[in-house]
Amino acid sequence: MRYFINYIAKCEYVISSDSALSELIGAILLVSIVALGVIIISVSLLSQPPPEDIPQLTARADNVSKTVYLYHDGGNSLEPQEIRTIVNGQDSSFSLANNEPWPWSAGKTLKIDYTGPGMPEYVQLVYTGGSTQTLIMTEYFVPPMITGGPTTIPTQIPTTVPTTIPTTSPTTGPTPDSSPTTTVTTTATTSPTPTPTPTCGSISGYKWNDLNGNGIWDTVEPGLGGWTIKAYRCNSGNCNSLTYLGSKTTGPTGYYIFTGLAYQPANLYRIEEILQTGWQQTYPSSGYQDVHLEPPGSPGQPGKCYETEVNFGNKQISPPVADFIGSPTSGSAPLTVQFTDQSTGNPTQWAWDVNNDGITDYTTQNPSHVYTSPGTYSVKLTATNAGGSNTKIRTGYITVNPPVLISIYLNANKEGLLQSGNYIQFRVTGLYSYIRHGNSYYSLDLNDIVKMELTSDVKGSIYATSSYISDFRFDQVKLYINGVDKGTKDIGGGDIWISSYDSYVSTLTIVVPAYNAWTHFQVNNPPPLIYGQDNRVIRVFNLQPGPYGVMNLNNNNDVYYNGGATGYSIT
Repeated sequence: MRYFINYIAKCEYVISSDSALSELIGAILLVSIVALGVIIISVSLLSQPPPEDIPQLTARADNVSKTVYLYHDGGNSLEPQEIRTIVNGQDSSFSLANNEPWPWSAGKTLKIDYTGPGMPEYVQLVYTGGSTQTLIMTEYFVPPMITGGPTTIPTQIPTTVPTTIPTTSPTTGPTPDSSPTTTVTTTATTSPTPTPTPTCGSISGYKWNDLNGNGIWDTVEPGLGGWTIKAYRCNSGNCNSLTYLGSKTTGPTGYYIFTGLAYQPANLYRIEEILQTGWQQTYPSSGYQDVHLEPPGSPGQPGKCYETEVNFGNKQISPPVADFIGSPTSGSAPLTVQFTDQSTGNPTQWAWDVNNDGITDYTTQNPSHVYTSPGTYSVKLTATNAGGSNTKIRTGYITVNPPVLISIYLNANKEGLLQSGNYIQFRVTGLYSYIRHGNSYYSLDLNDIVKMELTSDVKGSIYATSSYISDFRFDQVKLYINGVDKGTKDIGGGDIWISSYDSYVSTLTIVVPAYNAWTHFQVNNPPPLIYGQDNRVIRVFNLQPGPYGVMNLNNNNDVYYNGGATGYSIT
């Protein structure tokens, strides 16, 4: 017999017989079988699909009549094809409330329309986006229990809730030339436990959000929680005199109930809501309802010793939308602009900032403002109502140009009056300046700001140059010094001396009425615009020292003016 020699891993083995050779072959086969088993197990483990991700979210359930709402509080978003909704064991259609776009995500509301018997007792949400359907939420509803105590939720889960989720599976072997059909297996439902008859001596109802403001509780309109409802007993058979009994706060569905009220003999009660800021009453518009409770009577004529439909509707008030116009929006200083409010939404308050410097200048609806300094001004209006505020800013809206001074000569045998509300204003720059205002004497300091305003259509006289003011003689002049109102008094002859001034502003306007008389009216250079008999109305605006540095007015009898102005009109 020949010998076979093998070298394995540098170790030498000598096989000296057929028996030894058989043992070697068996060992090799055993190792191969073990290795093959390991490979099969590894492939099996690696070929298993990963576990499915089940959506995680939190949601709150509420219902109005047969409509169920799911409020998404946070977590994963879901598309419509990933959702199945079941109410009382019955598949129910759903959509997003308020026509919001999909997906259903945090802050959005899922609206479920239940069409089965009775009222919703529970709602289930099923995730259908995986290979199997998964129940991810069950929420229970309990009708309001009027038992003389607070509304409670039963501790026992209703046994009618299905333990398995209804599924759909296609039938095998579809009929040729026809679409596959599906068979739906559903758990039988039972009607919910009916709401017990209210106890005598109770008044209850709901507070709801009247979204469309029609005073009718529509099925899509939710209840309002956290509102205060008060109860009063009406004295002497009418509600002219009331006795306060207490208050209730509406629950999440808007429900409230008063119990333990007297009904023997008959009693009259007033139930009143407390209106919250930003809302308006739609039902009833008065915000209260008067309710009779009567003792039970004879058969066929029973008294009503309780009331269950004392409901209140409110609609949230939208803030106004601020808007406005001004006229004119450009011109020479001083420029008087009339602002007109054009806000919508019935504002009740207005705040005008006519130069957008952060300070409210007017709070009336349609103010008028005089821009005395050249420049470009932005205007801001904030309009407010019970629902909130809204602001409109028009940037660079008003353009005030430097005044264009013209020379005026007016001499007419008829009266001319300076207009009420006109004024001059200036800054004192010279020593020894003063004003005697009625019986008050004011020694003026350098940089004092003086304003003298006419309070009626008046006659009087003015004499000023571009350097000083020596006459401003009118009755009932309102005087301001550095913005402080010193009252309304006469300024007579010799009562004013301003040795030097600057920052002069004038809105003085003289009006010569329509009266046929001799008139000489000239603007700048000859020829005169009017010379002779004339009956037209003449207006001269913003009187001030003219190009030759003089302003001389006397309209005590006939009208005479020689000075400057920024404009005129003849009509």
